[in-house]
Amino acid sequence: MEQDLIAAGWTLDPDDGFVGHVGGLWRREVGADTQVAFIARPFHANRNGVVHGGMLMTFIDRAMGQRARKVTGAVRGATVSLTHQFLAPVRIGDLVVMTPEVVRQTSKMVFLTGTAHVGEEPVVQAQGVWRVTFSVP
Repeated sequence: MEQDLIAAGWTLDPDDGFVGHVGGLWRREVGADTQVAFIARPFHANRNGVVHGGMLMTFIDRAMGQRARKVTGAVRGATVSLTHQFLAPVRIGDLVVMTPEVVRQTSKMVFLTGTAHVGEEPVVQAQGVWRVTFSVP
């Protein structure tokens, strides 16, 4: 699957922090939008054999946080609020894709929404708020 993603313009962002522990995330630019994805691996599974909700929340948090920083040019961002609704299970081997959308932004806050999909099926819907900063502390 990785070779297909690369051929379709995706780039793996392996990350050296927490996201690296969950396998990194894939990213690609489509027009003005940024799509973010991950491949559901066996280590993402919960006891029911589908992707753990914590992985889906980690994915959403990173995807939306990156979008908040990109649209504002901020150096850093922090999650203020993140809500989600699980819509369908994600199976091991699935490719989960999300294109976060900015709903509103102020000088310090970015409000986002988005739905993660496996193919055409929505699996998680989320809304969040990020506080952005433009200098490194």
